Amino acid sequence: MRTELTCLPCFTGQIERTLAYAGVNGSTGLRIRRKAERILERSSLDQAPARISTEIHRMIREETGIDPYRQVKESYNRIALDRLPALRKMAEEAVSPRTGRTDLLEGCVRLAIAGNVIDFGIYDRIDLDRSIEESFALPLSPDAYDAFADAVHKAGFVLYLCDNAGEIVFDRVLIETLQAMGRSVTAAVKGVPVINDATRSDAEAAGLTGSLLRVIDNGNDGIGTLLELCSPGFMEAYRSADLIISKGQANYETLAEERDTRIFFLFKVKCPVVAGSLNRPEGDIVLRKGGE
Repeated sequence: MRTELTCLPCFTGQIERTLAYAGVNGSTGLRIRRKAERILERSSLDQAPARISTEIHRMIREETGIDPYRQVKESYNRIALDRLPALRKMAEEAVSPRTGRTDLLEGCVRLAIAGNVIDFGIYDRIDLDRSIEESFALPLSPDAYDAFADAVHKAGFVLYLCDNAGEIVFDRVLIETLQAMGRSVTAAVKGVPVINDATRSDAEAAGLTGSLLRVIDNGNDGIGTLLELCSPGFMEAYRSADLIISKGQANYETLAEERDTRIFFLFKVKCPVVAGSLNRPEGDIVLRKGGE
């Protein structure tokens, strides 16, 4: 993934949205916006958009001294938790369009992808019901799903790279299913708040922490997973995993170049640049094996 000129309006939207969530305007907002524009001016397009966004959001947090998305993260953790019983039932009753039979694992995958819509780095408003409906109706690559199911059955240790707060409740359904299948699962979250990405406090709020699930953080504030910034503890888990489930578009942006066949990317296509790189329409759902 490389940054394109069509990414620039998205960067601008992120800046405006983050300043609004931070409650910053006037001369202070103008000064921060100008600093963000200078970051864009000196940034190379020969890198993933997530890397540029990381620098912008780091600067805004440093300038404001707050986590601008804290309240919206807490809100969507509660919204998703209220839906948890219904989400579990959806996964259990999901009928595979390919086979016409119920398939719990496929239902969990589709549900996890549906939750990827909770992304305030891109969206101003979230329609969870529509995202769930689309995720259960749109086709998944049969080859990718078969490869994923095979990898799950062969894996002993699964590393689950979480994406956003709220979304991690949707992930919880898939994680619980993997555990019920006898897999050892470690969930990884961000080490520092960035946009509405999940941190350890969000994992706790979503009920992911506890004796049955190990939760680690990656030690940094990078959007996506920037391996060169990750902590030794995260890298140990990353290197030893049999299967890596990578949630979200930014993780795809930053990890696709690794061409690691242990990785399966699960996300919604949420921008024209990613859509173009995959030759898929915006709004599509993706299950993709690394290295392809």
